[in-house]
Amino acid sequence: MTLPTRWRRIVQESFKRWVRSQDTQEVLAASTPQAWLSSAVVIPAVLALATWAPGAKPFFDLPFGKALACLLPALVLGLGFGMMHRGRQHIEDRGWPYVLLGTAALHFFLAALMALAAMPGAMVFAAVLLFTTGYHGRLHRVAPSQPFLALGSVAALGLASLMARDEPHVALFAVMGPLAVILELYSGTFALKHDQARAEAEQLRAAVQAHILEQQERDVGRLSQAMVQILGYNHDINNALMSASAAADILSVMGVQRNALPRAEFEELVRELNEGLTRIREMVLEIRQKGRRSVSSDPENVHIIPVLESVRTSVGWRFPDVHIQVKVEEQASHALVRGGITTLRRVVENLVLNACEGDGARGAGKVDILARSEPYSGRLELVIADDGPGFPPERLKIPIEGLSTTKPNGTGLGLYTSECLIRASGGTLERNNRPGGGAQLRILLPRELR
Repeated sequence: MTLPTRWRRIVQESFKRWVRSQDTQEVLAASTPQAWLSSAVVIPAVLALATWAPGAKPFFDLPFGKALACLLPALVLGLGFGMMHRGRQHIEDRGWPYVLLGTAALHFFLAALMALAAMPGAMVFAAVLLFTTGYHGRLHRVAPSQPFLALGSVAALGLASLMARDEPHVALFAVMGPLAVILELYSGTFALKHDQARAEAEQLRAAVQAHILEQQERDVGRLSQAMVQILGYNHDINNALMSASAAADILSVMGVQRNALPRAEFEELVRELNEGLTRIREMVLEIRQKGRRSVSSDPENVHIIPVLESVRTSVGWRFPDVHIQVKVEEQASHALVRGGITTLRRVVENLVLNACEGDGARGAGKVDILARSEPYSGRLELVIADDGPGFPPERLKIPIEGLSTTKPNGTGLGLYTSECLIRASGGTLERNNRPGGGAQLRILLPRELR
């Protein structure tokens, strides 16, 4: 591979990583046509005030025409991007160059105001530039590993510095320019670390919930077993009650024949005995009905397609070099899961993240997620296969354990959490290595047959 080809590949991978790290909804919300149309009215009005307001001349001394001309590229690019994505929920591939160029054009406009204004006003515009670059760094996740927007800001600042009025303005650019770029990189790096910390906190929260659900499952299992044993005695109790009732009838006949007690008194005792046995029979029936209600469960019928697509998107942001493919066959779109959408998402996300991370030294380059109907039992079969290093053979011989991992910085909670959540929903998790290399996980979940 030649050096230019290698550099081109590095840049392309970095750009993909930057695109996947974006919060698309936040970017779209900040770049609506309404927002840019409002800017097209408000910003020229502010420039007019800075130019012609009483007392503004000594402070700003701003040439209105030049300032407005410097604003036009940002407005055109911003409005173009907003109109292109009006009413959409995702950003087209061709939209990202608009984002880069439009943001760089806005930075050029602010830097141009700093160059064109008198020194007191230039300091005000420099402060606005610092705030804007910091905000854009956080919004667009600018970092040293994906510095595309920072490079655009450097070019914008360099171009605007050519319009500097005098040496003090050049000195101002020499100080504020690097500071703005550093702030942009710092805020973007901080945002990326915050995203990573939030994902790790979510994984830990899922592990805690899985542990709680597992404990509840054990408690429910013990209670169900006890209830089943109690209900198992129901037949014998009914037989005993029937025998006692028959014995009371025989006792009534024998007692009358032997004249052991006056007939009226003896019949009163027998009547009370029969009433007591009837009450016992009714109580047993009530206990049986309550026991059956207690043993029942209430899972949720989850539509899996949005869950799988959401996992593919979120994990793709963290691992842009991994190709994640989702395929759902017909009649395999729903599953019964205890805990609903949240539980299913945590299970699939944990397993796909494990595939992408691999053993810590090497991860998967491709992950396939297949949902289909299991032909024998009719349950939902979810298969997650990758081309990574696979499971160590010795690990496949022992049950899945918590806090046990082969990754240097792993917690050992992902696979264990997923298995706990699957078992709590009445499903199973199987793991093995593929013949051609890589790992394969097979999940079976109950589903509602229609």
